[in-house]
Amino acid sequence: MDNIEVIVIEWLQSVADAAYPVSGDKPKTPPATYILVDRTGGDREAMVLDRAEILIEVYNKDSRLAASNEANRLADLVPALKAYHENITRADVNSVVNLPDLIGQYQRYQVYCDIYFRR
Repeated sequence: MDNIEVIVIEWLQSVADAAYPVSGDKPKTPPATYILVDRTGGDREAMVLDRAEILIEVYNKDSRLAASNEANRLADLVPALKAYHENITRADVNSVVNLPDLIGQYQRYQVYCDIYFRR
């Protein structure tokens, strides 16, 4: 498999708190807690390396603290992606941001990651 978003989603499904389902698509009827994964940028060297910028968003309808705790816990685990998949050569967090979802009325923390994938 060479889709870095799918790899990150699968990894998160194995390490995220069970109360936070993980997806690349926003649920049609969002639960009280969930995690979204999206690629926000990053260059690709022709058939060699994918330098992906990956965004992990942790949503919690009721608790800013719980969203913050889960986001920070996951941020601490991001370097473990290198052990999860042999073609990941770098996995770092460059920022953790509190950005509430005012429209959906969710507490939201965003974890911005740089993940390099040898293709």
